[in-house]
Amino acid sequence: MADIFIVDDQGPEATAMLQALYSRSADSARKHLEMVKQRGSAKFMESYYVGYGHASIGDCGTTTVFVEGLSILACKAVQDNPLYSGQESSTRYIDFSKQPIIDPIATGESQGVLQKWMDFYLRSLEPLEAYLKDRFPMGEGEKERVWNNAIKARGFDILRGFLPAGITSQLAWTTNLRQAADKLHLMRHHPLAEVREIADGCLKVLREHYPSSFGHKDYEATEAYLEKTAFKNNYLDSSFFDDGQPDLSFSTTVDNGVLEAQELDVIAARPPKTNLPRHLDGYGQYTCTFDLDYGSYRDLQRHRNGICRIPLLTGERGFHDWYLDELPDDLRAQAESLVAEQYAAIEALDVRAEDKQYLYPLGAKVRCQTVYTLPQMIYVIELRSQNTVHSTLREVMHWMHDEMIRHHPRLTLHTDLEASKFDVKRGTQTIFKRENAGR
Repeated sequence: MADIFIVDDQGPEATAMLQALYSRSADSARKHLEMVKQRGSAKFMESYYVGYGHASIGDCGTTTVFVEGLSILACKAVQDNPLYSGQESSTRYIDFSKQPIIDPIATGESQGVLQKWMDFYLRSLEPLEAYLKDRFPMGEGEKERVWNNAIKARGFDILRGFLPAGITSQLAWTTNLRQAADKLHLMRHHPLAEVREIADGCLKVLREHYPSSFGHKDYEATEAYLEKTAFKNNYLDSSFFDDGQPDLSFSTTVDNGVLEAQELDVIAARPPKTNLPRHLDGYGQYTCTFDLDYGSYRDLQRHRNGICRIPLLTGERGFHDWYLDELPDDLRAQAESLVAEQYAAIEALDVRAEDKQYLYPLGAKVRCQTVYTLPQMIYVIELRSQNTVHSTLREVMHWMHDEMIRHHPRLTLHTDLEASKFDVKRGTQTIFKRENAGR
């Protein structure tokens, strides 16, 4: 009978080495664990790490890095990794009015732009909440605390569109040691100085904690190549797209005749909350191109499978109407005037487009493109079509649903196709401290 046990009380490097020793020793990890406890993890690593090949060992040790006070733009850079696992502060549940803002331009003009966005955000919170309470009165049997939380969440949903992308957030990143080294190496060449500084800061902390895992050698040719390709590796800008491309573009390499001939019993019989098997990845891909506000793009980027490149945040595509439509008439008039004034002021700045991103609001529309396989496509459509998802992203998911059904009429999809509506359940999607916790 198999001997099954868990080791979760050792450091990442020692835990990685315990796993690596399986390939060099037939002894039980229990025996190796006793050696760690007797000699200490540092001595254990000194004795066994050298000569094995640290890259593969690094896959076996995990750690969690916390980064606070970084811009939303920098959050996206850290998370632009199919292997990323972690969490970020939510603009849909947190009042960002007191968060510092990063401004790499640091001129009177740039500071003025940022201040105007925040002035509008601050002065709109209270009147918008009152408007929403009139629009969505508390229903019979609903708890006042839950209803109030749902109203606040709706307000944050709307006003997040006016937050500048330079607003600071915080994130946690759980990663294995090799992935951290690889990702941070790429980030050292990012177009944004802030991201490069974060990479250096993370590497400094990781070297202090795990000196055996972060002594990687740099190669001049590799560094030059990464520097040369840094922009394309990190941003998708308008030059990538054809001028005549429609606002919504869908294409696929999946042959429906072949798919149905081989997999009809799989694609037509799937129950809700069940993923399609991964072997369906082999049938091809779906490429979807569309406009989306940057705030909702952030939600879409959370799906690590497939390709969803970071769009360069500019004013070229305008501002998403949803954020304006949800405001009362007086605030809408102010917002429309503000957006026009702010976009003109940002464009007038003689600075790099990468740095202007910090000044644009999360409601700015960007050109997005996703490349997914069938299982990835279905997973994203079904999860991101739920009513609790932001309305602007749900619109895109409904369009994707329609395209998938058009191409694959016998495909089972469990998409929430109802129109977006206020749902008091949003007020329960938070973390509360129990009143008697610890007693």
